[in-house]
Amino acid sequence: MGKRPLPPLSVLQAFCAIVETGGFGRAADRIGQTQTAVSHQLAQLEGWIGGRLFDRGRAGARLTPLGARLHPAIAGTISELETALYQARASVSVRSVAVFVSPEFSSQWLASRLPDFCQRHPDIELKMAVGYQRPDFKPGGADLAIWLGRAEAGLIEEELLTDEEFVVSSPALSKQLPPRNAIRAAPLLRYTGMRHTILDWQRWYEQITGGSGEADTQFDIVAAVEDGLLFESFADMLDACREGRGFALVRSSLVARDIADGKLVRCFIEAQPAAVGYNLVYPQNALQNPSAALFRNWLLSQVRSAA
Repeated sequence: MGKRPLPPLSVLQAFCAIVETGGFGRAADRIGQTQTAVSHQLAQLEGWIGGRLFDRGRAGARLTPLGARLHPAIAGTISELETALYQARASVSVRSVAVFVSPEFSSQWLASRLPDFCQRHPDIELKMAVGYQRPDFKPGGADLAIWLGRAEAGLIEEELLTDEEFVVSSPALSKQLPPRNAIRAAPLLRYTGMRHTILDWQRWYEQITGGSGEADTQFDIVAAVEDGLLFESFADMLDACREGRGFALVRSSLVARDIADGKLVRCFIEAQPAAVGYNLVYPQNALQNPSAALFRNWLLSQVRSAA
């Protein structure tokens, strides 16, 4: 073999991401880079090899015969390297698991239950990352992720919670609602989270009024949400809802404790299945880390006990 340095691992990962997603933009989203950066990395790999790996067209990026021959070897090598690194990390004396979770699930569901895990496994260092960006499963990143929606190709997905969506308010506000067109009685609340939009409110309202003859033809749900109160976080929105400042459209798993404690009530009977649910997502080799396997088993037991 020649002494010419091999392309960096990040370049090879970008190549595989383009193959697996079928486009430069989708590959950039997967690996957390810009589309320009992905293009530069591919150009670097093609320059090193001396030939084109993709034909670019309106339908996306399609492998050339050279690229098709090369991809299985690169993907297999990266997988073997990840396995070796995970095994090495699992063998060291410090036991740890890194978990990525969304802010809403962290504050409303997971936080109150985590002390149980820490009490059961005091020797495991639990590293929590909270945010909306896609989890990074590279070595040194997340072992497991609790993700709202489906997993990307190549990842294992286990269903955690299947939610309903419905509207809640404070008990005091609920008692003041008129028998008709109650949706007009208070502001509609929302927050700036990744999956909470005006369309959610619109979908819910159309579902409860469709075919019932109860629709308020003078009520514009979109305008009402736009005129309502916007909060920085789900927790802030719920605080306002508990204070009687308006209605909140929520997922059942995130308000179960509030409803059980009487801090919030379902102020309308109508509910609908949530479009996406919470899933546990992780790479194929993640459970080779014994601490990740313990957290996964503990989490599934908590879900079952909450059902």
